[in-house]
Amino acid sequence: MLRHAAAEPAEGAAPDFERPLSGRGRAEALAAAQQLAASGLRVDRLLVSPAVRARETGVIVAARLGAAELVRHEPALYPGTPESLWATLQQLPEQVQCALLIGHNPALSALARECHAAPPGAELPTAGLCLAGFPASVRWSALSPQQGGALPMPG
Repeated sequence: MLRHAAAEPAEGAAPDFERPLSGRGRAEALAAAQQLAASGLRVDRLLVSPAVRARETGVIVAARLGAAELVRHEPALYPGTPESLWATLQQLPEQVQCALLIGHNPALSALARECHAAPPGAELPTAGLCLAGFPASVRWSALSPQQGGALPMPG
């Protein structure tokens, strides 16, 4: 799970959905992408919120991972609820072994807490990463919070 990087502040009548990454956010996204690349994780699918700041985060991460063709923009991730995030994961094809969600708080942090990848009360910061693992025997369609557990980021 990766929370989108820092965005420009909301200004005037511009919708929240259209907020781009700030300069700081671009640097955060690149740092997260480098951490993922160094980890050795093989991401099979990037599930990205369609909001501009999440899409821009996804572009930076996918470029660093050489995975642009693996990006899927998922409307259910904006603004998202824990339930919509679970439903999105449960629809993944079984050949996907490692998925990266790029989305928003509070839903992403709630999901991390539900699958025990973050401690109670924790909130992912912008460009914050956490890793949850599930038994290989569990199919995506049957995924539930009780099966998850925190994993340290490799690398």
